[in-house]
Amino acid sequence: MKQLSFLALIGCSVLFTGCTSNDEIVTCPVISAPEEGARSFVRSDTAGQMFDVRLNGVTADCLRHKSGGTVVALTVGLKLDRNLGEGTDADVIAVPMMTAMVDNQQTVISNSEFGYIVGFGKGAKQQYPTVELEEIVPAEARLVISLRPAY
Repeated sequence: MKQLSFLALIGCSVLFTGCTSNDEIVTCPVISAPEEGARSFVRSDTAGQMFDVRLNGVTADCLRHKSGGTVVALTVGLKLDRNLGEGTDADVIAVPMMTAMVDNQQTVISNSEFGYIVGFGKGAKQQYPTVELEEIVPAEARLVISLRPAY
């Protein structure tokens, strides 16, 4: 039985070795969110109901990029709340977000804006969706993520 387990382990190791890549995993650059960009209020598309949106954590995986920068694969957690006293109908909101690259002189060298669509079922009060994105951060720069004001 021990030999069978050992052979299975070797077989799985060989199988998973084919799935590895030559990309070099590196330490991620600094990733930050300004305090004023960690919370926003967003009006829904359908009923016009106000939603409280907050950043709820970030995880990142980073690989060396051929440019000398870092490929940052981010998963950004969001927390969305609504007051059911103002309505319980199914609704949709577009969460406005942005990223910026800031160099070591504190100068913004690039930025991008995007939205993330979230549907709320009838009677749903809270949701915790995650947004996945990928950015190439130049060497000696940091990445800033933020919610954008909705209006």
